[in-house]
Amino acid sequence: MDDFESIYRAYYLVADARHTRVAIAVWLIPVLLFAYSDYLLFGYSSKFVLSLAIRLVFFVFSLYTIYALFKVSTGREYDYIFLRWAMFATAVVLFINYSWAPYVPPNGSITMLILFSAYMVFPNRFCIRVVPPLILSIGTLTLHWRFSESVSLHSLHIMLAAFVMANVLGVIFSSSLEKHRRTEFKARLDETRAKEELNRLASIDHLTGILNRRKLVHLTTKEFERFRSSGQSFSVLMIDIDYFKKLNDSYGHAVGDMILREFAAYVANSLYEKNIWGRLGGDEFVLVLLNLPSEQSKQIAERLRLGVNRNPIIYHGKTITFSISIGIAEARDQDSSFESVLKRADEALYHAKRNGRGRIEVL
Repeated sequence: MDDFESIYRAYYLVADARHTRVAIAVWLIPVLLFAYSDYLLFGYSSKFVLSLAIRLVFFVFSLYTIYALFKVSTGREYDYIFLRWAMFATAVVLFINYSWAPYVPPNGSITMLILFSAYMVFPNRFCIRVVPPLILSIGTLTLHWRFSESVSLHSLHIMLAAFVMANVLGVIFSSSLEKHRRTEFKARLDETRAKEELNRLASIDHLTGILNRRKLVHLTTKEFERFRSSGQSFSVLMIDIDYFKKLNDSYGHAVGDMILREFAAYVANSLYEKNIWGRLGGDEFVLVLLNLPSEQSKQIAERLRLGVNRNPIIYHGKTITFSISIGIAEARDQDSSFESVLKRADEALYHAKRNGRGRIEVL
């Protein structure tokens, strides 16, 4: 779940930040326009100057928030930046309502509009989506009660019910939109993962977990083309498990499969990532060493050969030893394709097996 949440938030982070920047910019328009209403109520007085100063501070802080949202890089950072701005905006709205209250009855319709915009316009997590509107609702209702001399009890009851409904509907509708977006994203994510898994299965040998023949040839062909253009060393090791058919007949196919898996894993864990390791089929494997001189390729082959001899497989209490034969071929300038190098490595492997197995030959 945490993994999905982090992927989900990272996917929508840029869009959410852009959406929030636009919403904040739109919010600033009435904040500045209502400064004229302050002037009509207060005239050119200290109250008007204070109200104007607060509006200007909020305007500057909002511009800073918009700037910060351009640089946001994580969901946690986005939450902090937005919540900081939302709480400041809530405080400004409550201050303006408080300043106007002695002169004009608190305007519930404008506050309701602000509530709905907080729920529906800003894409946030549930707790961050709910806290500022609830504080605004409680503060506005308190103002209504505080200045109840000019507001009837009946109006207060209606206002209370309206605010409760506004918050409930805001939570329901915004949660519904969020749920729909999450469902859509999950479906898209599942589809992407399914495609990745299909691509992986199409490239991986199902028994050993290393590259299959198709992917092995594809990657090595690309690396061979790079060798031809750059002239860097390119060595192919053809590896065969000695007497594998005899091992299968003696211990059964389950043991044979285990030997293939253990051997493939042993070689994979002994290599650098830049090397290419795959199974051609049966008990034949290919290891391609990139950017290594031929002498170092021989050393790696010898290390693998000795390592196999020293690491027998234990199966149901039985110690099963086996050896490998290795044929090495280094790419030459006259080689026209990867297959020509592979063919020489196969010939070298044939010589290794003919000369007693459990050895290395180079062509």
